[in-house]
Amino acid sequence: MNLNSGRYVERFLIAAAVALAVPLSAVAFGGSHGAPNGCGGAEMPGKVGQRGPGERMPPYLRGLNLSEAQRDKVFAILHAQAPAMRDKAKVVQRAETELRGLAMSPDYSEAKARSLADASARAMAEMTLARVAMDRQVLEVVTPEQRKQVAEMKSEREAVRGDGPRAGEGGPRR
Repeated sequence: MNLNSGRYVERFLIAAAVALAVPLSAVAFGGSHGAPNGCGGAEMPGKVGQRGPGERMPPYLRGLNLSEAQRDKVFAILHAQAPAMRDKAKVVQRAETELRGLAMSPDYSEAKARSLADASARAMAEMTLARVAMDRQVLEVVTPEQRKQVAEMKSEREAVRGDGPRAGEGGPRR
């Protein structure tokens, strides 16, 4: 090995160290860029002091000026539903895990796979129904004017994303 090849290796190692150090230091020092679930980032307005999944406001309430009493009622609704939603999520996860395990198992059977898929679908349907009922309870807490704001914001989001009620029909989605 000649002397010049050693220098190339040394330069390569220095460049690699710098390339690794920059993104890792950005993660270590936090910031809102690239942090999953807003971890380490600045808090969003209306999300002060939130700690757990039962304490987050539904996204459709963002931008509404909720009173303290309304926030307390919404929190109570979400908090009361959290254990049931978690149990339903566990059932979905368990059925899907068993279904994936069955696919790799030597004793695979179509009937067992169908049964597990049906159990997963039922659990997901129950979660969806519970979420809709919970959303209905939350919307009963807000004023008619705030409900109108929620509807307007929803239509604006659908227009931007192109996922309105007719998004599946006709032309391409963006």
